[in-house]
Amino acid sequence: MKRFILIFLIFAAFSAVQAQTGEEETVRIMKYIYSCNFDSSKILIDRYISSNQNPPQSNFLDVLSGWWKINIDRKNEKLDEDFNEKVNKTLDICDAILDKNPDDFNALFYKGGALGYRGLLKSLRESWLSAADDGKQALNLMDRALEINPNNKEALLGIGIYNYFAEYVPFRYPFLKPLLIIFPKGDKVKGLAQIKEAAQNSKIATYEAHYIIAYLNIVYERNFYEGETYSSYLFNLFPSNSVFERMLYSCYVGQGRFQNALDGWTGVRNKNKSNTTGYNIDAVLREADYYITLCLLKTGNIDKSDEYIDELLKLNEKLDKDETSFKAFTFLMLGMKYDAAGDRNKAKENYNRVLEMKEFSNSHKDAEKYIKEAYKK
Repeated sequence: MKRFILIFLIFAAFSAVQAQTGEEETVRIMKYIYSCNFDSSKILIDRYISSNQNPPQSNFLDVLSGWWKINIDRKNEKLDEDFNEKVNKTLDICDAILDKNPDDFNALFYKGGALGYRGLLKSLRESWLSAADDGKQALNLMDRALEINPNNKEALLGIGIYNYFAEYVPFRYPFLKPLLIIFPKGDKVKGLAQIKEAAQNSKIATYEAHYIIAYLNIVYERNFYEGETYSSYLFNLFPSNSVFERMLYSCYVGQGRFQNALDGWTGVRNKNKSNTTGYNIDAVLREADYYITLCLLKTGNIDKSDEYIDELLKLNEKLDKDETSFKAFTFLMLGMKYDAAGDRNKAKENYNRVLEMKEFSNSHKDAEKYIKEAYKK
């Protein structure tokens, strides 16, 4: 979860994507990006850049496309170099404009947005100090831009994201408090309201606002019913986006709709096996195997999970060098599977492996419970 705790570094990135040369064309490009049709978006973005109309807007759309490639496949660090090149090009264009006019609204916004996304990537790679530095620069730029144009509705997304996380992060992650001294205080309730307003009323930022509010409800607020509303909206619009689909089925799990979740995650796994773009990623397969196993457990069919657990164990070792919640709960479910099969010794062996790892959520509590009394399906 901590990989997203600096998501507030995106200070109204989308508020910068204005309809200067045609809102319809901008929305068209963004729809390709959210559909993970990066080949088509690249053609349009390259054409936009070549036309030399309103830079740095066209270059920022390139940054957006690069970010979503990473968001689909977060463990693929090979994508980082290309993304950073796009960010640097956007920053160079913004700086050239700001050298001539320090109060250029769009250059301030695009520079802040590009720095925000770069900071988010750095937080994904756990370069916290560097991420915070990008975030501080982005905040200063955004503050100045909002002084120039305080009625910009698109800016509500970035403001809301900041307000939410600036209050939430110090409370949830005390170890980051020293890092956040340089930032103003936030307001979580106000932030949620601002993001919702952006989702409802903004023209360009609406998709990202829906994504952010869905993510907040699923991961932080644990409000899976509201999370379903927003993720379902996105998945219906962009059915080829694996992020939106997986968020929706996570909501089903959170609501206890295990059969619906099982059907959904089985579909995700099938798309992985058929090499569907955006799904043909080991991390997606691991997530599908995990939730399929969990759903089989919850529906009393853990004995049918051999294929998924075996694959899950291999993927855990391939994807994670350190202890993770995936590893801990895989061993927990494996122990429960052995208990359901009547093999108490192997069950305890796996519960003890959970206890040897650091605790994730209630992993130790559950393992200790089943060591004392065998799990029964």
